[in-house]
Amino acid sequence: MRLYEVYQNIRKPIMEGGNVFSDAVQFDHSNIDSILATVNKYMQPTGAKLIPIGSGATPTAGKKSGDLDVIVDQGTMSEYFQTDKPKEIKQKIQGLFDAAGFDTKMIGINVHVRVPLEQGSAQVDIMLVPDAENISKFHLHDIPKDSPYKGKHKQIAMSKLANASGMMWSGFQGLFARDDAGKKAELISSNLDEIAKALIGPQATAKDLGSVESILAALDPQRADQLKAELEADPAA
Repeated sequence: MRLYEVYQNIRKPIMEGGNVFSDAVQFDHSNIDSILATVNKYMQPTGAKLIPIGSGATPTAGKKSGDLDVIVDQGTMSEYFQTDKPKEIKQKIQGLFDAAGFDTKMIGINVHVRVPLEQGSAQVDIMLVPDAENISKFHLHDIPKDSPYKGKHKQIAMSKLANASGMMWSGFQGLFARDDAGKKAELISSNLDEIAKALIGPQATAKDLGSVESILAALDPQRADQLKAELEADPAA
């Protein structure tokens, strides 16, 4: 599965509310802290917390989202629920919120939770991820104001840079080598500073991976122009 397909699985259009609950609406980012507090209250017994990713990780008052994507650490939940099977863990997470009186649905890789608002509801999409605290850093963005690019474009750019160097980028695992058949092989790194150096060059740091703009600025002009052209030509972007 290509990276942008993963993003399509966990991201919904923000022209309207999330598409799982009929009354889900767009909500202002000023509500994100209270929405997170509500759902994390019921995660406390597990020792885990729900970590926002994407735009929800750096909320901006006045900006709206149609859902809130969060990740939770698979290892912590596995230990708490005494199972290492992801489907069973997700079912038990769903059960926590069902028992607390929330409307929930489990679809594909996500557990969806309906959080009531004054008008309508917010849709929270929970994804089970190994090493969630570290992986969440992959989804922190530093996007300039009025940028034409979003977080998904940064991920696609990183994937293209990895592919061009014979590697593979996973937004939920890290940077991998490829085997002789071009398939994912051993993990190269899940450290953003190391990943930046592998994708951009020895002088690069994690800060250079904050946005498409910062990636382009860190590349030599020829590589930057090529990457920009590839993004513009990619229908997924």
